[in-house]
Amino acid sequence: MSTSLRIHLTRAAFVAACLTISAGLAAAQRHYDGTIGPGSLYEIDVPAVWNGDLVLYAHGIVQAEQPVVPPSTQDGYAPIKAALLARGYAVAASSYSSNGWAVADAVRRTHQLRGIFRSRVGVPARTLLMGHSMGALAIARMAETYAGQYDGALPMCGPLGGAPAEVQYAGDVRLTFDYFYPGLLPGGPFDIPAGVPYESAPPSPLFLQVYNALIGFPTPDPAKIQKMQDWAIAARLPFASITELSNSALYVVGFTWRYTNDLIARVNGKLPYGNLDTTYPALTPSLSLQLNAGVARYEADRAALNYYERNYQPDGTIGMPVVTLHTSRDPAIPFSHEAQYAALVTAAGRGDWLVQRTSNRWGHCTMTTTEVLDAFTTLETWVRTGVHP
Repeated sequence: MSTSLRIHLTRAAFVAACLTISAGLAAAQRHYDGTIGPGSLYEIDVPAVWNGDLVLYAHGIVQAEQPVVPPSTQDGYAPIKAALLARGYAVAASSYSSNGWAVADAVRRTHQLRGIFRSRVGVPARTLLMGHSMGALAIARMAETYAGQYDGALPMCGPLGGAPAEVQYAGDVRLTFDYFYPGLLPGGPFDIPAGVPYESAPPSPLFLQVYNALIGFPTPDPAKIQKMQDWAIAARLPFASITELSNSALYVVGFTWRYTNDLIARVNGKLPYGNLDTTYPALTPSLSLQLNAGVARYEADRAALNYYERNYQPDGTIGMPVVTLHTSRDPAIPFSHEAQYAALVTAAGRGDWLVQRTSNRWGHCTMTTTEVLDAFTTLETWVRTGVHP
């Protein structure tokens, strides 16, 4: 090989190496982490080419006994964060000091991120709020409480009609289940026995027991399917097919199983649920009479209700653009919360600040990343231009 050829190849390799390094720098980002308060950890990511705006993210509920960590590994968060960083947004999120129904702490820690970001990175041009599930309720509270400090909010699949409505739904689910399937679940409706898992993968003994009672194992039983449908109607579970009916039924049993004890523990064992005046729907008048005469009845404790009203019942006094996104058939947080929230915002005279979007599918927070980003674009454009969508 000639000397000139060797020099040419060496220069080509040098140029290629420089291009590789440049590409790496372009994709690089600044990362910060640390602690906010007792047990609360935060993470901040800033893209190499920052557009000057910040997104504060509030995660959803986590079982009380699980480790307290930032939402990096939660379903759906990583692709959304990556997409926002690619668009030039800085993203900050934290764990809360505790898991379970920690709405007050979610508000406190997410709000504190604003100051931490300013001290470590700088003052953003705009700050937008984003949250899933319980985190959506937290940022809805922030949109009412700290309206002058933020520019817009995107609550997704959240109990925006208020914590009391969500507690009521969960209680109705369990009590109607106990009516149709008496004695199937161990413990009482508001006292879940410790150490009894309800897991679908791998299936725990309790999950298999519930599956067989609801559907039939290994072959679906038409009589059981009909009974499951009767329960789903009484509990107001969403479904558009037999598959969705089965999925809603199995999912919501696990939902109440995992979180009931935490909801009760937060009010010192008092009951934040009452159904003395509740009329449960049924397919036939005779079943309606039997169901409403036979279902267990409870009276709510006023102090327990007050706690969940504080943590949190929105009043609709939003002071910034808010775009909500919710799946139409959500078995954990019913889509009806969207209508309840719209009514609260309208009654507060803030209807011009609210736009609602629907993801037409089954599941809790099962919106696609594309749907989330479309809703975010609607919010961002509204904030930037001041033009209502």
